[in-house]
Amino acid sequence: MVSRYLAADWGSTNLRLWLVEDGIAVKNAVSPFGITRMQNQSFPAVLQSLLQQMQIAQSDVSRVYIAGMAGSNVGWQQANYLHCPVSLNALGTSLTPVDPGWPAQAGIIPGVCVPGPDGADVMRGEETQLLGALQDTASALFILPGTHSKWARVHHDVIHSFTTVMTGELFDVLRHHSLLGRGLPAAAPHPESFDSGVMAGLAASDTMTELFTVRARHILGHLPARQVEDYLSGLLIGSEVRDMRRRFEVSADTPVTLVGSGSLFTRYDRALHLAGIAFTTQDADMAILNGIRKIHDSLDS
Repeated sequence: MVSRYLAADWGSTNLRLWLVEDGIAVKNAVSPFGITRMQNQSFPAVLQSLLQQMQIAQSDVSRVYIAGMAGSNVGWQQANYLHCPVSLNALGTSLTPVDPGWPAQAGIIPGVCVPGPDGADVMRGEETQLLGALQDTASALFILPGTHSKWARVHHDVIHSFTTVMTGELFDVLRHHSLLGRGLPAAAPHPESFDSGVMAGLAASDTMTELFTVRARHILGHLPARQVEDYLSGLLIGSEVRDMRRRFEVSADTPVTLVGSGSLFTRYDRALHLAGIAFTTQDADMAILNGIRKIHDSLDS
């Protein structure tokens, strides 16, 4: 009998859905209705519309697994947080059922938190990627770029600690809502400016003061207007790498895995190379699909 289920990554800005048969994604669709863009639509209706788009009847699947912000306090239904240190293999035992009419055996995958109050932190969605990205390495540092990037230390299958860095959101705020980005024309890709920004961020001791040099460089003619965006991006990512390398005591012997995709993944890949950090890579979509497959297999075993 074919094992068939739905795997969903429901984030802040979009929803990605896959039909998985015997561990292989055979269909997929994307909706722009992330939890911050629902426009008064119901969560079941958005999910049902994607099923119709994929030509799938709800009765054709036995389970649905939902990772990400759909489990937040402003999502479909609030799911709990598992406290660090926690085994990622516990994710499948802590699913939160969704509304009646959807499979009760599964539901929303829990997040993971550092309970605090000192060092309090939370993640939703990345824990499923981490489960899928796990290899046989005894201990490793995982980097998951995003609007709120995550750096997580995992020993075997246990998340011992993680840190969130708001680099992506800070970049957006500075570029579009601050003096640094005011009056700038549309950016033209300029890898050399990004590299220069990364090197400045890696070398800086104080990011807050270094930020204003972006404006000073532009005003004094050292940085053309169309290159400001790439330089600023590099500066922020370089600063993140500098701080997290120190926080997690990254050495030449530390196994590091970069999990991601798209242009942001490419920028972090470049920044890590410039920082001299050796690392391997994994695709973000494959990681979350592998994570959900492991959860499904654990419930079927």
